[in-house]
Amino acid sequence: MRISTLLTGFLLVAGLGFTAQAQKPIGPEAPIVELKDSFRMPLDSVEFIPVESNELIQDRLSCLEQEIPLEFNKHVRGLIDYFTIRNRKYTRRILEREQLYFPMFEKYLAKHNMPDELKYLAVVESALLPKAVSSAKAVGLWQFMAPTANDFKLVQNSYLDERMDPEKSTEAACKFLKSLHRMFGSWEMALAAYNCGPGNVRKAITRSGGKRTFWEIYPYLPKETRSYVPSFTAIVYAMNHAPDHNIKPDSIRKPIAVDTLMLSQGVDLKLLAQQLNLPANQLVDLNPALRKPFLPETVKNFPLRIPVASKPVLDMNRMAILDSARYRAPIQMMAPASSTMVAKAEPTVPSDSATKKTYYTVRRGDTLDKIAKANDVTIAELKAWNKLKGSTLLASQKLVIAQPAALKPEPELKSESTLLASAETAVEKETKVAGPNADSTPKENAATALVAQKKPAAKTSEAANKEIFKGGTVHHVQPGDTLWNISKRYNNVSVDQLKKANNLKDNEIKPGMKLIVG
Repeated sequence: MRISTLLTGFLLVAGLGFTAQAQKPIGPEAPIVELKDSFRMPLDSVEFIPVESNELIQDRLSCLEQEIPLEFNKHVRGLIDYFTIRNRKYTRRILEREQLYFPMFEKYLAKHNMPDELKYLAVVESALLPKAVSSAKAVGLWQFMAPTANDFKLVQNSYLDERMDPEKSTEAACKFLKSLHRMFGSWEMALAAYNCGPGNVRKAITRSGGKRTFWEIYPYLPKETRSYVPSFTAIVYAMNHAPDHNIKPDSIRKPIAVDTLMLSQGVDLKLLAQQLNLPANQLVDLNPALRKPFLPETVKNFPLRIPVASKPVLDMNRMAILDSARYRAPIQMMAPASSTMVAKAEPTVPSDSATKKTYYTVRRGDTLDKIAKANDVTIAELKAWNKLKGSTLLASQKLVIAQPAALKPEPELKSESTLLASAETAVEKETKVAGPNADSTPKENAATALVAQKKPAAKTSEAANKEIFKGGTVHHVQPGDTLWNISKRYNNVSVDQLKKANNLKDNEIKPGMKLIVG
């Protein structure tokens, strides 16, 4: 998970000079308010914005402090002024969504015996937007990157991404934060590791001479992480003292009571909403983990969330309603011979006359690697014959299985590029957020793109990422992999053992590397 976040990224651009600017009186005494030197606004169109003293804010923070320290300093003050003076609209928006998610966060935090105030971390991560996606492809309320999500068994396939499921992602975030707290013995350090990865925190500890608190290792952390914990403190203050700063949400969004409908058939959510007399997007909003507004025909026992009020109607007319809302994949029509459209070339599927061709029905737990080995074919052949772009399989899916005598498909092409790491220029971009990242380093975020080169595509299944040889097991490093994530996948081998076995001087690894893991 990447370290550039919605809140911390902007502060690198805007700086922490909000305090000095905030001291200018704002209120009835000022006849005119100037904004960014671009235009002047009459007083009667500007709301009253209180400016509190350092002593008062520090006293309020001390009253809010529970298990996690809420230290007050110039960095925290600058961020508090940002949320209470500069970007009041952002604070209003998160206050509107607070009741949608905070009760659920509190339930899971209590279940894991964790500090209640950790619920504010989701605001720093995603602004309480369950479908938030960062530029680094971190997703959901808690901004999980794909490898870390896999570690916590969050399902990701062609129609479902449980990183966007509020409850399942919250459960995973609690487990992840708890493991980081055990690792570092401090919630502030756990928050820092959630942002930049435990590897970067360990490096900061080493560079500081063995210091073990956040503010002691502060100068040695990545720039984004230095603002991450202060942002958390500022959000705790702003959301609890919004009325004292004359900040009120324009509206309050409250959760509705829901029930689950177990489905084993394709369903168009918008058609189902129409049948149940619901707003067109309500079922889509209640099921944010679905990538598309429908369930495919191959789905089995999927728990679809529906309003409790709709359950009696559905129970009385279940078969008729579900049949009317059934999702049917569109049939692709052949273009007429006179058409001027040019068809896109597809990989050749061997005909029955060229080789023996059979079909295989996918079972739960099957992978392309497993099926390929059982039928003495390659993963590339399976993908070409079945026109598969990724490695995701669905239960009951039928695959063409051909013998090696068939025509071999051309190898896939892959482009490699580095991520451009740059601070966000406006906190208004609420979906440009990031989440917990494993052992990435600032070097990995250099603003340099590699020229795309043609090469065989990397294998994507977990089994395909490792090869067995006489001396042990080798892991093929994939994009998003880190030493910490890899260590968890192979019987909890330690990061130090991985480094020693592979003669690594630091935690930096790159896609394409081969690591001895066992």
